[in-house]
Amino acid sequence: MKTKKALAAIAIAAVVGLAAAGCTSGGSSNASGSPVQLTFWSGFTGGDKQAFIDLVDKFNKEHPNIQVKYVLQPWDSIAKKLPTAIASGSGPDIATPDYNVATLMQYANNHLALPLDQLVGAGKDQIAEGVLPKSLSDPFSVNGKLYAAPANYATLMLYYNKDLLSKAGIPVPTTMKELQDDAVKLSDGKGHYGIALADHATISMWPVLIWADGGDLIQNGCSALNSKATVDTVSTWSKLVRDNKITPTGLAGQDADDLFAAGKAAFEINGPWAAGAYTKAKVNFDVAPVPTGASGTPVTLGSTVPMIVASSTKHPKEAQAFFAWWLSKSSQAQLAKAAAYVPSRTDMANDPSVSSDPLVKAFTSQVPNARLYLPTEKDFSKIDVDIFTPAIQAATQNGDPAKALGTANDQLNQVLGCK
Repeated sequence: MKTKKALAAIAIAAVVGLAAAGCTSGGSSNASGSPVQLTFWSGFTGGDKQAFIDLVDKFNKEHPNIQVKYVLQPWDSIAKKLPTAIASGSGPDIATPDYNVATLMQYANNHLALPLDQLVGAGKDQIAEGVLPKSLSDPFSVNGKLYAAPANYATLMLYYNKDLLSKAGIPVPTTMKELQDDAVKLSDGKGHYGIALADHATISMWPVLIWADGGDLIQNGCSALNSKATVDTVSTWSKLVRDNKITPTGLAGQDADDLFAAGKAAFEINGPWAAGAYTKAKVNFDVAPVPTGASGTPVTLGSTVPMIVASSTKHPKEAQAFFAWWLSKSSQAQLAKAAAYVPSRTDMANDPSVSSDPLVKAFTSQVPNARLYLPTEKDFSKIDVDIFTPAIQAATQNGDPAKALGTANDQLNQVLGCK
């Protein structure tokens, strides 16, 4: 599971001046005749790590004139080091700055990322107009210019332990009410839980529950944390957590993953990256769409990691060529096969890489129902880590969801500039 730390805005602001001085506008050829060397900083250190390593290795074999050095490090390490490294000219050519899409705005606005003007087109090292889904191109664009390519794309689904459900005679739930009832039935108070529900350092689980019942964090530019739908949803789930012990409280994402992998949780809402670990742990699992809530509209989380070209690179042409290759059908097919990621293209729904793999096909089927989490909020970290997460923890642990969300509502409106 991915951690939930984003880049602090102050870290970027401190290096804006250096960034402007470090920008280069050309120089993409290597005068020595030796291969162009590109460095790629990536935070994909989890179960999908090998899939990304293998893709970079394949690119290097196919492009003797461009060689990519793939440097893996934790997300929080990249967040701390990358702005200064780019601004000083000592950083990578390519990077995934954060798995939070909104962080891209800070990099673009502070001249730390290059616009990808030449990525879309009909040329050899370009992708065709319309190939990149609008759900990805829109949040990756700032002031009308594309600033990132998707390193991956995923949706969340409901993982379930087939053995636990079969033993209890419980069918796969299709509504949130069924999921709640089943979570209670499958919690025995002796270390086995109905669901592994993380509340911090995790891919967003609680927002999916809130969206399903018609609630939200932000509506019309202001906080919706004290809306009836949001309060009712959090209150219902919090009561189940406190009174029925359907999940341990205070779980980080990795804790929730470990619980499901150990066969001690019947359900978990998670992405395709988790499948490999659960298979390795010999869990008899399958996936199903996130159950429909009171809104009556299917909804899940869409997750993507922006991949940028650093403004200080001396090889923007070669970096964009790497991006075009990354988004090619063959590369996306390999990533889908290796990590069950949804292809980041609009023209691969019937590709064998999708249709022949039940897991990839399942996650791809949820693309129409997927939405990104706070994709355009420049204060994402403050909203998610400092406001929303403490509110959920207070609701589930202290027993007063309305009060917790009321406090968070005031804090969020202050950040958003709403009265």
